[in-house]
Amino acid sequence: MRGTAVQLCRARDAGDFTDRMRRLKERSGLTYRELEQRAQARGEVLPRSTLSDVLQGRSLPRPELLVAFLHVCGVEDEREIGAWLEARSRAEGAPGSRRRLRSRPLTAAVAVIAALLLAAGGWMLLPGDEGEAGTPTAPPAVRGWVEIRPARTPHLCLTEGRDRSGAYASAIAAQRPCKEAKPPATYLKPVHDGPGAPYFIEWHHPQHGRGCLTIRRSAPAKGMLEPWNTCTRSNKDQQFRVEPAGSESRFRLRAEATSRCIGIAADDTRPEAEAVEKPCAGGPEQQFLIENVA
Repeated sequence: MRGTAVQLCRARDAGDFTDRMRRLKERSGLTYRELEQRAQARGEVLPRSTLSDVLQGRSLPRPELLVAFLHVCGVEDEREIGAWLEARSRAEGAPGSRRRLRSRPLTAAVAVIAALLLAAGGWMLLPGDEGEAGTPTAPPAVRGWVEIRPARTPHLCLTEGRDRSGAYASAIAAQRPCKEAKPPATYLKPVHDGPGAPYFIEWHHPQHGRGCLTIRRSAPAKGMLEPWNTCTRSNKDQQFRVEPAGSESRFRLRAEATSRCIGIAADDTRPEAEAVEKPCAGGPEQQFLIENVA
């Protein structure tokens, strides 16, 4: 599949992106059923009806569906997968892309999303590529299983929530009472060996597996943190610096991709407020208490 990433540079909107997905399917020589079966054999989910809708231009693929599609079409290189994901993000944010996609009744789409969320018990995650253990940038005490709590609201934990505006239905990171924060469990894992490594912030669920928090780059929910089933070194939007912030257990989470910091939307102290990327500030509104848990 050489040259795929270069061709993606020409994908300017949703129509162009879908056209390149169709070409990749044609090159694979596989039917929708065969693609679905190959994905199942890998432990991934690629419903043929959903893929058909995508390739007919009715919707852009969810990131996890795109990755499963790439895998069964023979695209395994992390850099190439990263290029596809970046192209998808550009297509989603391109002016007019949403109008060019074949529309469906909004109420039906909302009903489908709600049904999927109820059936899955929230977010659905599948196992991905694990990062390697290494030397963390922060003290070793904050490696591994942790609890992340906003410094101004220590009774709240960073965990699964929803976009309060209702514009985005999938799971995102938000602050909620700690007694309601599990599952998922949170794990800090260095991205690679050696000093100065950033971290993946992994969510682990007993039913849905593992996913890495990823900063969304397009609307809706732009700047929020969303769990993705695929964790890769090539995706800087999944990587965070854990920096000491004045006391032993206080830290700042800095996005590797932009050097911006993670805080709470509008500096809100109420439950359900979303975690977002924003310009760094020196105050406690962007500080988190990060402590190991059993």
